[in-house]
Amino acid sequence: MELITKRIHTSQTKCRSDIQLTLEDDINVPDSKPDIEHIIKVQGEVQIQETTPETDRVLVRGQLLFSLLYLCSADFRPIHTMQGQIPFEESINMENASSDQEIHCHFDLEDCQAGLINSRKVSIRSILSLHCCQDETDDLEIGVRIVSDDAARADMEDISAPEGLYQQHQTMSLTNQVMQRKDVFRIKEETSLPKGKPNCEALLYYEMTPQGLATRLTDDGIRISGDLTVFVLYTPEEDERNLEFYETELPFDGIVSCPDCNEDMIADISIIPGKKLLEFRPDEDGESRIMDLEVTLHLDIKCYQEESFEYLKDAYSTKCELQLIHQEACTRRLRVKNQSTLRIADHIKVDADREGILQICNASGTIQIDEQSITEDGIRLEGVLEVEILYISEDDTRPLNVQKGTIPFEHLIEVREIQPTDSYELQTDINNISVIMLDREEIEVKAVLNLSVLVFTGCGGKIVTSFQEIPIDLERFQEMPGLVGYIVKKGDSLWSIAKTFHTTIDSIRELNHLEHEEIHQGDKLLLLKQAEGLL
Repeated sequence: MELITKRIHTSQTKCRSDIQLTLEDDINVPDSKPDIEHIIKVQGEVQIQETTPETDRVLVRGQLLFSLLYLCSADFRPIHTMQGQIPFEESINMENASSDQEIHCHFDLEDCQAGLINSRKVSIRSILSLHCCQDETDDLEIGVRIVSDDAARADMEDISAPEGLYQQHQTMSLTNQVMQRKDVFRIKEETSLPKGKPNCEALLYYEMTPQGLATRLTDDGIRISGDLTVFVLYTPEEDERNLEFYETELPFDGIVSCPDCNEDMIADISIIPGKKLLEFRPDEDGESRIMDLEVTLHLDIKCYQEESFEYLKDAYSTKCELQLIHQEACTRRLRVKNQSTLRIADHIKVDADREGILQICNASGTIQIDEQSITEDGIRLEGVLEVEILYISEDDTRPLNVQKGTIPFEHLIEVREIQPTDSYELQTDINNISVIMLDREEIEVKAVLNLSVLVFTGCGGKIVTSFQEIPIDLERFQEMPGLVGYIVKKGDSLWSIAKTFHTTIDSIRELNHLEHEEIHQGDKLLLLKQAEGLL
């Protein structure tokens, strides 16, 4: 006899570490830039350049890129920008981490601020949360049935079991991770200033934010779509002392090649914005009106496939003694993939010491999840949407300023029958944000947040990996009584009784006139020893 097996690929979180870093440095203003009188806004982006796994730790290298929008009263043009970077290298303790397996690192830039030390030096300070994990993968050979040697040699399924062999099967349902890889998706677009806007003399500041991101597996690969929100602040050709701004949304849609994917798989794709570049160039008339845009999105792709099959739970033979070799199998099953939308709205009070708002230019936001917990009904989230509103003020000496505000929110992601031991992966994204000036003292903010979660529950159990055939001790077998009276004990089943007393379920049912396999504690049974294959 031979054991037929099925190979499955398992992946479990081996170790993880979550730490918070404070990145700070004092940066000198470049000689080519004028003095800073007032910092209007700071924009920060993090780039993870390298993660190096080592024994019980991981080395993370990256940099914080920042862009300052500031006011200078001593120059004929009051608004200027400067850029810089703060490199970092951090050794993070990760117990049980190994150097031969990849470590996945995700981050959240929770805060980025700039303080003015003097007119030629600024202090940059940010809080960065790093989430590192290492998965342990394994290929398991799970026994699914025992067949005769002839059937095994012919590579065919044996419809009838070998003589005297009885097998017990059970269904295993799992979510198999079939693929994990990293890739890059590049958004390349061009757009031009509308007719009502003057030509660009100098680009002062820009923001490009992918919003409403959606991914879908196709036979061609991974389709990625969304909107790229573009905001530019510039000085016009005819009057460099004035400010002009333009904001638009550009839809994008493209495919990342993934030959191992198909529509039946379940995708878990983390999207992290990377390099962003915007440049003005002349149009056909030689006027600086066309904008070339490029945004890089880094993709961390995991694909899963749900699978159910019958596997061998137990077996015995009346012809020989079967010694089954078991192994504990730890697998995961996807409980649910939930994508929900949260609409929030609130009013932000304008600071009393602020200049009057003449016109709102642009609004941006970041999501901060402060608390998350598993409850009876699902996953409860508490957090805030941090909003920055850039506006043109009524004060000509300070023509540009920022109003900040926070909007708290609570949300329950409904997951039926979720357990405290379940694991989940949460992704958040701003689908849309809009602001309206109600009066001189109050701004209304509305936003749509996308919340996506995959919830996994642990499953598995003992599997048969091999077996040994041991000849029956004929002397001991002959000493066993041919007919036995037995009183059913707690936890007994017809299978366990038949296996123990060298008989079969059919024999027990026939001898005791049982219509079904259900038995109860205290039931009295007659058992007849079987000698199939021994005579």
